Amino acid sequence: MEQGYINTDKELWREKPGDYYSDSIHITEHSEIGISCGGHIVAAPLRNWHKVGEMFLCVNPNLKRWKWKVAMWLLAIKKTKEG
Repeated sequence: MEQGYINTDKELWREKPGDYYSDSIHITEHSEIGISCGGHIVAAPLRNWHKVGEMFLCVNPNLKRWKWKVAMWLLAIKKTKEG
């Protein structure tokens, strides 16, 4: 018999109320902000979201590999958080 999980997230916004596959924003049980888009969820502390925002405001999309650099930075944050 499979064991179910209890959803402890607090939903803040959902694109289509009642459609649990639609994009959404929530707070996790560990007080992280989770953003779900297209079936993929990214959860991070508020300060990390703020850093990402700062990076995008300062990023020049005409520079080569800027998306790769941002992705590597986000992965480093997750790795650091996980220990």
